[in-house]
Amino acid sequence: MKKVLIIWLLILVIAALTFAAGEQEGKGTNKMVALRVWDRDSVMGDVVDQFNKKMQSEGKNIKAQFELIPYGQQVPKFMAAMAAGRAPDIYSLDLVQYPYFISIGAFKDITEEFEALPFKDELPQGILRLGKQNNKVYALPYEIDLSVLNWSKNMFRAAGLDPEKPPLTWDDLIKDSVSLTKDKNGDGNPDQWGFAEVGNNAGSYMFWFMPFIWGNNGRMFDDNGKVVFDSRESKEALQLWYDLIYKYKAAPVSSAQWSSGDRYNAFIAGKLGLFLSGNFYIKTIMKDAPDLDFGVTLIPHGKGKGATFGGGNLIGITSQSKHPAEAWEFIKFAFSKDVLVNNYAPKLMLIPRRDLYENKYYAKYPQMKKYQEILGHAITPYTYKYNQIYDPVLYYLQGSLLGKIKIDSAIKDLAVELKKVTK
Repeated sequence: MKKVLIIWLLILVIAALTFAAGEQEGKGTNKMVALRVWDRDSVMGDVVDQFNKKMQSEGKNIKAQFELIPYGQQVPKFMAAMAAGRAPDIYSLDLVQYPYFISIGAFKDITEEFEALPFKDELPQGILRLGKQNNKVYALPYEIDLSVLNWSKNMFRAAGLDPEKPPLTWDDLIKDSVSLTKDKNGDGNPDQWGFAEVGNNAGSYMFWFMPFIWGNNGRMFDDNGKVVFDSRESKEALQLWYDLIYKYKAAPVSSAQWSSGDRYNAFIAGKLGLFLSGNFYIKTIMKDAPDLDFGVTLIPHGKGKGATFGGGNLIGITSQSKHPAEAWEFIKFAFSKDVLVNNYAPKLMLIPRRDLYENKYYAKYPQMKKYQEILGHAITPYTYKYNQIYDPVLYYLQGSLLGKIKIDSAIKDLAVELKKVTK
């Protein structure tokens, strides 16, 4: 009898354990997966909301949570989160920061997932380069900014220039800038300028001056981050900017210290014919100067091909994410046609897929059509220490344009400083 009782007790214990295991498995299956998404742009919050609605409608236990990260906090907050083991699952971060963070293992390898994307070849390869290391993909271009040249068709007509032919080469730029520079009030000083330079910060020099170097077959860094700035191509680009001020007198000396706002205000006021600009100015120009007829073109090139600085964000899955499969599901959703076209295109923000530029929102603005082509010319400097280059870039480039440092010395000495700060 005792033996039978023991057997029954064992059967009850096993049954209880089996039931408990089943309960735990059920709980695990039904547990909500929470994805944390960081971005510096609030539009991502709308994308997150739409993703959550889709997951709910499909009966999937996945929910994303969005956190807006101010630009200045992007790097320190991420580093603190990683140190605490609390990095987000998905981060849409300033693209220039990715080479360093990939090098320290902060992002997951998504090469296999990337290769399966039907639109992978529609992404800008010059920007995608920053999301790669050792032939593996860790992040994809998402929110895009491009540097361009705007020209005032109104001022071209007034100067006897063809309003449909913007300057494409350096020679064109010189000719048009001289033609557009005028002393309209007869006081001996120009009050209308053909061209204006940058600027009062290093970011402006990188965004708008570097395309002149790239368009002359020069570079600041090679594909591995090695400094290759001290070259004839770099010197020729800086000489062009210097000559536009002092030789051709087609750009104000003070423009070497102008802010982007100074150039913008001169352009919409009809006092500047050629404006180093970006996609982010399209809507504001149309609002502030509705009668201004203007175009968008690549920054003029020298002996190379036209180029644009590819700015914006890359998006990737952090290495601390415990839900990489669900995180990739979010990224695929974020790259879908409906999401990109309906969230970013209405705001005239540039989307990363060139195959989606034929949409009803961009169609209303002929200037936006040009960006589909320009996107393919995007280049972004590749270095693990992008922030560290700012001080020497501003000092030497601005100093040369203000006549304080000779062109050859500015390029040579800047290259030396770049090597020091990026070691």
